[in-house]
Amino acid sequence: MKAARLAWFEGQPDLDPDSLVFLDETATNTKMARRYGRAPRGERCRVAVPFGHVWTPLWMQAESLDGRGA
Repeated sequence: MKAARLAWFEGQPDLDPDSLVFLDETATNTKMARRYGRAPRGERCRVAVPFGHVWTPLWMQAESLDGRGA
């Protein structure tokens, strides 16, 4: 594994930036909620928070230097 990593690192100067594609994968969970909030002194902070679902939304995007994307 170390030899493969070194070979890849040494071959980087030969990479053409125009042929590279950046992939970004982002996921979020609907159960995430703020732990702290603000309210006037002496009042409770009440806000609606989603209960959460069994699914996790996933967004994936691909970009390249020449403007191609998905």
